[in-house]
Order: sequence, then C-alpha cells, then structure tokens
Amino acid sequence: MEKAEEAAAAAAQEQWQGVVEANLPSTPASAAWPHIASFCALHRYLPGIDVCELAAGEDGRPGCVRSWAREKLLEIDDGARRLGYAVVGSSMGFGSYVATMSVVAGDADEGCRLVWAFECQPVQGWSRDGLLAYLDGGVRAIAARIEEAARAAYAAANATPEEAAASVAANA
Repeated sequence: MEKAEEAAAAAAQEQWQGVVEANLPSTPASAAWPHIASFCALHRYLPGIDVCELAAGEDGRPGCVRSWAREKLLEIDDGARRLGYAVVGSSMGFGSYVATMSVVAGDADEGCRLVWAFECQPVQGWSRDGLLAYLDGGVRAIAARIEEAARAAYAAANATPEEAAASVAANA
C-alpha cells in the first residue's frame, strides 16, 4: 500500500513543461503583438474557439479572466511583448497550468516568432507529447491568422508595417 501511495504522490508532483514556436516571416513583432495582447480575442486567432469573452476584470489587465476555458491573465509586459496566464477552470482536464505567450522580434524587426511556453500537471487522458502537438498546431494556426490579418491591414491601409501596427494597436 505504501508503494502505491508513494507512486500517487510522485505523479501528483510531476510537472510537464514545453515550448512551441511559430514563425511569422512577413509580420514584424510590433504588428503581431497587439493581436496577442488582446487577451479576450483568442477566438479570432485559434481555430476551434468560437467564443472568447471577458468573464471578469478588464481586458488586457492582470487579473482579467477570459471565458472559453476560464483563463486568468497573470501579467502583461508590452515592452517585452509577453503575457502570462493560468487556466483556472476547464473541461479539458487541466489541473495546474501556467503559460506565457511571447512575440520575439526577428532581425531588424523583419518578421517575428510566437513562443508559447507552458508548465502544467499531467493532463488526464493526454500524453505530454500529445499536449505539445496540440499546442504546436495552435501556435501555428495563431501565427497564420495573424499573418493574414497583418497582410489585410497593410493592403487596406496601403501602409507600412509600422503604420499598420499602430492602427491595429489603436483598434485592438
């Protein structure tokens, strides 16, 4: 009996960690960041999310909660282009889950990368590799939709990427 209890305690202490990334070759970080920083706009960028609404607090301010999976914004740093959040309620089997999403500038701000890092307790019914694959597909889909939105903003405004980024930030 003691060995079973020890195994259960060890499993409860186990943490999964991982990082997935996606390149946005034609979108500067300054144009990508407003899309990520708009915490409650996840439904615009992540396929399979039909509705993502503000459930508590003020969008973009630490402490706010978005509704699709009850995720709480822990921190947002516009200068570093990074936000951190935690799942505080979900029907997907998450216990403890904390993640960051960062927009990392490319050389001379030509293009950027989305970096999604996480740490969580093992998720019931998933493997760590399965969760990584799910998040990898998600970050790639988010990147593709941001690239599409940035191209549309550039075309509509007949603007430089920097001018379009300023417009996106003003309307996010």
